[in-house]
Amino acid sequence: MSIQLTTPSGVLYSYFLEPEEQAVIPFSEGSGDYVITCYQQIDGSQYAALYSETLTVKLENEFLPFLYPNQYVNFSAESEACTLAQSLVTDEMKDVDILKTFYNYVTSHITYDYDKANSVEAGYLPDIDETLRTGTGICFDYAALLTAMLRSQDIPCKLEIGYSGEIKHAWIDVYIRGKGWATKAVSFDGDTWQLMDPTFDANSDDDETIQEYIGDESNYTVQFSR
Repeated sequence: MSIQLTTPSGVLYSYFLEPEEQAVIPFSEGSGDYVITCYQQIDGSQYAALYSETLTVKLENEFLPFLYPNQYVNFSAESEACTLAQSLVTDEMKDVDILKTFYNYVTSHITYDYDKANSVEAGYLPDIDETLRTGTGICFDYAALLTAMLRSQDIPCKLEIGYSGEIKHAWIDVYIRGKGWATKAVSFDGDTWQLMDPTFDANSDDDETIQEYIGDESNYTVQFSR
C-alpha cells in the first residue's frame, strides 16, 4: 500500500505499508487541508488508486506532530532509546540541558557508518533501538534516535530531511520552552555532528531568540519534516 499525503503547502509525502502493517502518519504542517490518496500495489512499481479524500485538519496545538512517534521516528515506552533517555535526565534539568546530554551521549556512542551510507536503498526507515545496539548509523539514524529521545521527554522535535548544498542530509530542529524553535539544533556537516552554538543563554528568563547555530543556514534546504 502506498499512502500519498499532500500538505496545505503542496508538499507530497509518501508512505509505504506492508500487508497488515500499521503506521502513524503525522500532519506535519499543522492545521489545514490535506489530500490523502491510497494506492494498492499491483506489480512492481505499478499501483492502482483505491481512495482519495480531502481532510480538513484542526490541531489543538502546533507541537502535536513533533511529540509522538511516526513511521520515521518509531518508538514506544518500551523502546530501549526511551529507557536510555529517562536514565540520562534529572528533575532539575532544563530542555537545553537535556538536549546537550542526549547529543553528547549519541555522538560519543554512535559511529558513522560510511559503508551503509554508500549502500542504503530508497525507502530506508531508521530503527532507533538497532542503532543503539549496533553503535553505528547514518545521519538519518542519528537524527531519528535524537528525535525519539527528545520526544519521549515531551520536548517537541522535528526530524528534518533535505540537502546541505547537494548532499543529502538529516538534522533536527528542537523547540526550547521560553525561547522558540532552534533550527538546525543538531546538524551533520558531512563528517561529524555539531550541536548548535552553546553560547545562547539556557538559563535566562528573557525572551530573546536563540543564537544561530554554527554554520550557514542558507546552505540547508528542507524537503520533509517528519
